[in-house]
Amino acid sequence: MVSSVIGAVLDEAVKRIAKKVAEGKRLSDSEVMILILEQINRRIEVGFNNVDKRFEDLKEYVDRRFDDINRRFEDINKRFDDVNKRIDDLNTTVRVLVKEVSSIKSDVIVLLKERLEKRTKNN
Repeated sequence: MVSSVIGAVLDEAVKRIAKKVAEGKRLSDSEVMILILEQINRRIEVGFNNVDKRFEDLKEYVDRRFDDINRRFEDINKRFDDVNKRIDDLNTTVRVLVKEVSSIKSDVIVLLKERLEKRTKNN
């Protein structure tokens, strides 16, 4: 706000000075100083605009990088979810296999007992 007020005041002063120069009148030291201050003010504004532009560019770059990182984390999370699903599927398969092996074990024990009983009866 202060910068814009100073800029407006300098612009008005420069217009008056330009009118004076157009009329061929001589400039006072203070009018020359106002012209110099106006040039300095313009350079400062250009500098601030350049700094603002660089900050905007940097912000865009950082935002893009964060978006990339977030996408990578999402991909990694999806992979972990896929791995967890596979592990859950494997756990289910192992439980089924354990039940089947246990059932087969029971059947084998029963068959072995029957054979043993037959042998003992025959002997």
